[in-house]
Amino acid sequence: MGIRLHRTRPGAFLRAVCIWASVISVSVHGQTFHTLSPGKEAAIGGIGLGFHGLGAWKAGKYPVDHVPRIDLANVPMIDRVATRQWSVPAHRTSNVLFGLAVGASLAVSIADQHGEQPLLPVVILAESALLCSGITNTVKEFVGRPRPYLYNPDVPQSAYHGHADNVSFWSGHTANTAAITFACAGMVQRSDASKGMKTATWIGAAVTPAAMGYLRVKAGKHFPTDVLTGYAVGALVGWAVPYFHRTKEQP
Repeated sequence: MGIRLHRTRPGAFLRAVCIWASVISVSVHGQTFHTLSPGKEAAIGGIGLGFHGLGAWKAGKYPVDHVPRIDLANVPMIDRVATRQWSVPAHRTSNVLFGLAVGASLAVSIADQHGEQPLLPVVILAESALLCSGITNTVKEFVGRPRPYLYNPDVPQSAYHGHADNVSFWSGHTANTAAITFACAGMVQRSDASKGMKTATWIGAAVTPAAMGYLRVKAGKHFPTDVLTGYAVGALVGWAVPYFHRTKEQP
């Protein structure tokens, strides 16, 4: 099955640079439970940008001319359910859900500051997203896994998107959603919020990327192993970034 792929555009990398430029320009000083420092922010941001650059280099240096031969026998049993899925509404809903997850995470984490240092959680969430998306994009390029809809004969070829057809592993939507929601929950956990608020935040943090994973499989965009791996990686990044910004003082 020969499907022509196109060179990837540098849009993702340029967006990452712009995001990091806006983050690093913010100067935030001491906070009770989390804090920022120029060296730490430069290190995290530099790693995130480095991964974005590596992924862009791989896509441009070694573009894939054709999707590998599509053979259902090469798909693990756990993943074959995705080869029968295709839903444009599920894809659109996943995009809406991502926007809602970002908005809710920002709102909750900023409100948890009680009016003090409102930009601090913005920086931490932005760093979590930058680092997670950088790692994800790089792995996608090096793995080059065909998306499940390529195995589905009911999907029209007009739905194919060139290079984007070959970057299934792992799910960026799921990973980035988990990174943002878990980072928010981690910050709320190390605050003076009530126990009920902390519990509710963690439930939202866990359920939202799970729902995202379901939608991405339902849309035919990812295999179950794509979303499970993306969930795990995003959750790890979302836990780690606020953790390394914590202060010794705890509520």
